[in-house]
Amino acid sequence: MKTKIYFSAVLFFSLMTMGGCKKFLDINTDPNHAADVPVTYLLSSAEGELSFAVGNTLAIAGGVWGQYWTQNPSSSQYKLYDQYSPDASTFGNVWEVMNSDALEDMQQVIDNGKATNKPQYVAIATILKVYTFQLSTDLWGDVPFSQALQGKNNLSPAYDKQSDIYNGLVKMLDDAIALINPDDPNVPGNDDLIYQGDMNLWLRFANTLKLKIGLRLSKADPARAMSIVKSLEGKEFMGSGETGKQDFNATGGQQNPLYGAIAGAVLGKVQNLVASSTAIGFFNGHNDPRLKAFFDPTPAGTFVGIPQGSFNAQTSGAPISPPSAKTGANANNPKSASAPVILISDYESSFLQAEAVVRGWLSGDAAALYADGIRNNFAAYGVTGVDGYLAQPDIAFPVSGSAAQTEAIITQKWAAMCGNQCIEAWTEWRRTGFPSFFVLSQGSIIGPGRFPQIFLYPASELTRNPKVPPQHNVFDKVWWAGN
Repeated sequence: MKTKIYFSAVLFFSLMTMGGCKKFLDINTDPNHAADVPVTYLLSSAEGELSFAVGNTLAIAGGVWGQYWTQNPSSSQYKLYDQYSPDASTFGNVWEVMNSDALEDMQQVIDNGKATNKPQYVAIATILKVYTFQLSTDLWGDVPFSQALQGKNNLSPAYDKQSDIYNGLVKMLDDAIALINPDDPNVPGNDDLIYQGDMNLWLRFANTLKLKIGLRLSKADPARAMSIVKSLEGKEFMGSGETGKQDFNATGGQQNPLYGAIAGAVLGKVQNLVASSTAIGFFNGHNDPRLKAFFDPTPAGTFVGIPQGSFNAQTSGAPISPPSAKTGANANNPKSASAPVILISDYESSFLQAEAVVRGWLSGDAAALYADGIRNNFAAYGVTGVDGYLAQPDIAFPVSGSAAQTEAIITQKWAAMCGNQCIEAWTEWRRTGFPSFFVLSQGSIIGPGRFPQIFLYPASELTRNPKVPPQHNVFDKVWWAGN
């Protein structure tokens, strides 16, 4: 096995954002020797690695496939996403960061925390481990789970079925929740980059994560989904101002990972990502003031998007709105460096609860929770005018019809996640089919009527692990999405 070097969070991001998306850290380690490294370093490293994955490659893929962004006709870096044509090397880096780096660190926090009697570290790392495994299986389908993270004892772990993984995630999360004790004197401090050791917030994060896990199964296994969600009746979920995120700033090595890549030496501040007309059309069509939070105007003061994947059909140099700095995706605005990476937001929490109430799986006021989701999103981005927005007939929560209510919830979740939870928005579209107004990319080369539905296994895994399943097509669906 290779030796692991532990970096501070500052050095981690300094290295990870050099040269675009290239992976600079090799942290394949033997978990049997986890107690050699303090949990304070391990936890920061694990959280930093997870934030890098979510905020860099996954933000780009989700941003394009979630139809917030599309390729700028004046450049070419992300055409393969608009063409729906990733290859086996496209997701190699993010696979390594999630499945080798972040999960290895989380496991070492767990092993170290158990060895040194620090159960709150174990609880946090286990919650993050569940989050990361769910993200991994949601993107790739079957992935190593039951035999993962065994170090040199198993270099070719078997791949588990998604259904089995989801069973394991619920059990793992329940175990983590049972460990949470806000009165434990050995809670993390600033080494916890997300909640600074506030275990009450971690408990609400864990409950919200479990709610998301349950709802993800709503189509593939509604009975199991209902059981998971109903087990949360009376529990506390994340509330206003309790978003689980990592903050960044303009200091070198502490910048938002997407901005660090697109404004770095390799891409040289070329603005590859521009507004998709899918997003611009929605915000304009509903008099949505969040448009100005998520996108910048053209020099003429207007907001302009182009059809998804239309890079070959546009006039070169024609003005198109770029993402705003608040998304981290504006290569020419240094304020992008301070955009946070969000794992679960307070508005996502409200929308999840609203859907569970509509389905009859939790008690509560679905209309109020729906409005809370929109209000929390407006507040997060400093946007005024929420009352007027909610008063519009086509925005107001439908008075009846669970299908119409669910569509309203998921569509508003998509709007709220514009540029800030891109991969989650795309995943929710895969689960529900909402928003219902997605269009096929004009640049697609995978055949008519097909959208991307799954990540390809990386070339490194195909060549190194003989137990990897046959490579799927990018338009194949994951298990919970159904047929």
